[in-house]
Amino acid sequence: MFICSRCQKTQPFFTIKCLNCFGFLTLEKIEQKPQILSLDQIEIKEIKLFKTPIETLSLPEGSMTIMAGVPGAGKSTLALKIANEILKQNDILTLYISSEEPPELIKQRAIRVAPELIHNQNFKILCETILEKIKDAISQILNPQSQTPNPENQEQTFIILDSINAVKSGKTLSPPGSPSNIIKTLNMLHNLRIQHSPKPTTLIIAHANKQRAIAGPLTLQHMVDIVLFFNIEKDGSRTISTLKNRFAETNTKTTTNL
Repeated sequence: MFICSRCQKTQPFFTIKCLNCFGFLTLEKIEQKPQILSLDQIEIKEIKLFKTPIETLSLPEGSMTIMAGVPGAGKSTLALKIANEILKQNDILTLYISSEEPPELIKQRAIRVAPELIHNQNFKILCETILEKIKDAISQILNPQSQTPNPENQEQTFIILDSINAVKSGKTLSPPGSPSNIIKTLNMLHNLRIQHSPKPTTLIIAHANKQRAIAGPLTLQHMVDIVLFFNIEKDGSRTISTLKNRFAETNTKTTTNL
């Protein structure tokens, strides 16, 4: 936390100007001691769940989910169907970021699998591969009135990144999909999430390698709440396995139709 020496208001992160009085370089860090608690002091808050087209899968509000899968499994199609299902039940601003496909292709797919999205003004798309531009776009969605982060008075948001393996920082020569670019992208999404309230719910699409495992460093799986793997079985059916879930059971497998 930071406190302004001018107006004495606090905010959870540092900015050049105070978000309340706009004082220049007036923020000072508040040194907080570690808080040691017993279990009976902890209040458990009810978490809102966003239903998806998959009966056994709900996305908790503010969670971060990785959905990886083999090529052709239908990750992008399922992501659109998830967005459509969430928007049917919630008035929530949704940003679909495609780092692999042009907007025309996304619209064609939406017409086929989720036509309700075509006229839904809460559903926005961005086709971009540069990390810094993606960060600016998400910040604009989270703070429609200001480019300066403001954790107060926010609406719920749903962010889809398709896919993290095709994003690269404009400040590095490393190619898309490299461990450094994946970690930078994940850190950006994580930092934006903890800076805002309510936290945006984030769905990240990831590639699978030749061994049918999630492509990228293990950090990708450690830093998220839910890890899903989308696979094509030998009989042609598509299954989703839950490899990690901080909110429910793991090692579950569900057959889905696209």
